[in-house]
Amino acid sequence: MFLFKTKPKSCLGIDIGASAIKLVELEKEEGRHKLKNYAIFSLKEYLKEAWYQTPSESRKLPNEELAEIVKETIKEAKVVSQAAYFSLPVYSSFSTLIDFPTMSEKEIKTAIPFEAKKYVPVPITEVILDWSIIDPLGQQKGLQVLLMAVPKKIINHYREVIQLTGLNLSALESEIFSLSRTLVGNDRSTVILIDVGARSVSLSIVDDGYIRVIDNLEMGGLKLTKTISQQMNISLTEAEKLKKSLSANQAASWPRPKVYGESVESISAPGEQSAQLKEIIHSVLNAVIFEIKKVIDSYQSKYNRQVEKCILVGGGVQVPGFVDYFVNKLGLEASLGNPFARVIYPPLLESAIKELGPSLAVAVGLAMRGE
Repeated sequence: MFLFKTKPKSCLGIDIGASAIKLVELEKEEGRHKLKNYAIFSLKEYLKEAWYQTPSESRKLPNEELAEIVKETIKEAKVVSQAAYFSLPVYSSFSTLIDFPTMSEKEIKTAIPFEAKKYVPVPITEVILDWSIIDPLGQQKGLQVLLMAVPKKIINHYREVIQLTGLNLSALESEIFSLSRTLVGNDRSTVILIDVGARSVSLSIVDDGYIRVIDNLEMGGLKLTKTISQQMNISLTEAEKLKKSLSANQAASWPRPKVYGESVESISAPGEQSAQLKEIIHSVLNAVIFEIKKVIDSYQSKYNRQVEKCILVGGGVQVPGFVDYFVNKLGLEASLGNPFARVIYPPLLESAIKELGPSLAVAVGLAMRGE
């Protein structure tokens, strides 16, 4: 299920997130994807203190500035592809799974606008609808349709930014589908994908090869920074640096890849601070895990299906002990997603891929569309 269903040969994926712009350029070699280029441009220092505000128009970059950053990142990374696939964040759209009796695709197409009014919390005239028929599970009768609605103002925002960059828009795609493509592939088991971003945590359950659940929690890395600031009585900027210090100390032996737009300061947390930080991190993670468990329990109860494993991605999973904590608390087989598992890349990039892979997962999935 994709918006603007065109499919040129370009393999450039661009993920404009709340904290950074990430891009990946892939090419095909003997039937396999090969990494040609990648780049990350951090927006935190560019936005400065506005970064820490509650998500609103006040902390969004003007389209012209955002386009210039994309152009500069492409130039610095020496990207050559012009046709690009862009991601749509989960928090910018509405989605639901609708049960239908057995009927033709033409009948479903006619029924979709009427059914959408029951689930979409804004007037249908203000959104673009997209939908996909998916196979029902087990002995279920009828059909199921995954419906997605994206506000037209969001679509227009991306179109304007893309036009200003001079790139050719190949497709806009919800980041959930990009993640499923690169992290799940042909796996038919029941998997929950968890993408921990700066603004929010997006969840999706992929079962028998189809996305069945999409959810979003407004509990991302920014909330963690604010909690550290409040509980340790320090500024938001200091809290962000302390949070990073845990990850930086753990990964001190890795060569740091280039991240454009971000200055790196040396900072370490004393032992007492480190212990307090971990306690705060665990308190926030417990709240996230509680909400995730509710999504899992609801799905398992409704469909009598067991969620078998959890795959974690996103910049937020770099917090030390994150994956182990999820394993212990969720009681599931959990692993850090590797979007480059089916991508060829030079061995000398191994450490960089290990560090940045979770953050680049959406961009890799987007680039894989250009097969």
